Amino acid sequence: MMASAVMRTLGSSLKYMYTRPLIINALRTNGNYAEQLCKTRPQTYYAAVGAALSTGAMVRSRDPKIIPKATVPAYDAAGMQVSMAWKQLLGRVKLAGMAAGGAVIVGMSSGAPPIVVIVLAAGVGIGYLWLYFYKAEIDRCIILARAEILPEIDRAFADGRYVFPPLPPS
Repeated sequence: MMASAVMRTLGSSLKYMYTRPLIINALRTNGNYAEQLCKTRPQTYYAAVGAALSTGAMVRSRDPKIIPKATVPAYDAAGMQVSMAWKQLLGRVKLAGMAAGGAVIVGMSSGAPPIVVIVLAAGVGIGYLWLYFYKAEIDRCIILARAEILPEIDRAFADGRYVFPPLPPS
């Protein structure tokens, strides 16, 4: 349980200060590319940005007063979903930590716990801290992107940098 949780974080290279200019540049040059880019990292703030882009495209409006009424709730809902997914994973890691602590206590009741149990318990503790700080970084990115990237999404729609898909034939 612990290894799978930590492997999710090691596999992603989330640094807001590096990814923000990338997505803002994509929004300023080609809004459709920005939407494709957001699909590459579904468990980060990119998912919330992608949801705002998709919802804004469904509205099919260039009115700057209407666009935020669609993109902001979509962003908030997707951001909450990403945050809750990481919170659920953190809860599973807490269970692993309790199991490791229980293993150490059971080992101490019969004298000294085996070295393997102590090493695994320490690994679980380190993994929990790693995941806790990673989740805090995810939440920070979601809040920062709402303040910095969401207005750029609205401008991309209002300025016509996002090309709406064609309407289905009726």
